[in-house]
Amino acid sequence: MGRDESGRRRQKFVTVRGTKAEADKCLREMLHRLETGSYVDPAKETVAGYLRRWLTDYAATNTAPKTLEGYNGIVRRYVAPAFGSVGLSKLSPQHVQGLYSSMLARGLSPTTVLQTHRVLREALSHAVKWGLLARNVADAVDPPRKATRDMTPLDDTQSRRLLHALKGSRWEHPFTVALYTGLRRSELCGLRWQDVDLGHAALSVTRSLQRVAGKGLVEMEPKTRRSKRLVSLPSTAVGALQQQRVLQLEQRLLAGAAWHDTGHVFTNPDGTSLSPDGVSRAFSQIMAVLGLSGVRLHDLRHTHATLMLKMGVHPKIVSERLGHANIGITLDTYSHVLPGLQEAAAEAFEQGLAGASAATN
Repeated sequence: MGRDESGRRRQKFVTVRGTKAEADKCLREMLHRLETGSYVDPAKETVAGYLRRWLTDYAATNTAPKTLEGYNGIVRRYVAPAFGSVGLSKLSPQHVQGLYSSMLARGLSPTTVLQTHRVLREALSHAVKWGLLARNVADAVDPPRKATRDMTPLDDTQSRRLLHALKGSRWEHPFTVALYTGLRRSELCGLRWQDVDLGHAALSVTRSLQRVAGKGLVEMEPKTRRSKRLVSLPSTAVGALQQQRVLQLEQRLLAGAAWHDTGHVFTNPDGTSLSPDGVSRAFSQIMAVLGLSGVRLHDLRHTHATLMLKMGVHPKIVSERLGHANIGITLDTYSHVLPGLQEAAAEAFEQGLAGASAATN
């Protein structure tokens, strides 16, 4: 760290809890900060200063833009005002627990507090890896459980009412495809023609479209690795996509030079990309007209999964169609459907075994 007034070398020893590769990476980062003048002695660094550096040095290059936006918001709104001026090495479980208690007292949801905990825990875990902290104090704090929001899937009668109401509207094709595939709204808006194979009745989910603060609509990777998937299309969805292609060609001819060629399947009449929030608002308006206020666009995804499970489709297949990270998420999310399925399975087993016994006799 340079030399002191008498010319002797100044040295700093840092213990990294991890692998040699992690220690080498920590050393390179510290040397880089020394060379650029951004190095701060861990003993003098504040929580806010460290979090800003973590967001810039780690989160900005290792997370999706939408995720980074969420991290920045949590640090700016909740963590920094609460104990940002506290020294990083002085941060205690009591500081963190106090933050969570004050957030709940202000009326913030347990889900928001849990998200704050996850961001803070992730950031402090890197401080431990980088030798700035001996332990992660967030591990010593129990956050509240996530508040579960009731889903409101449509039943088969309501689904048919929706499809009938959509006939001839600009939203007929996108909402029909959403119902028959279970795509997330970001995946629906980000769907490109190059990912649609009408001949083989399938589409590939490879991109999503999301709005990022300061950047507008941004194409990015799907939510998780498993979100990249191949989804088989029933004939109704194939028909909706065929009609959408014809409609879009007509809109393109009408727009002429004003057409924006985004390559997306579902667009505005001038070819520009659909805003996910705008699509959700349009769906809510349609639901209000049908007397189904409170049903969200995301509930079409729940409808797709619920109806398939009730029809006897194996949960593993449903999980793959939805792009869940694992089947456990599917089973947990749709556990309300499973009791009825188990009763039907038990009855089917009873009848099957009785038939086999009768045949033997």
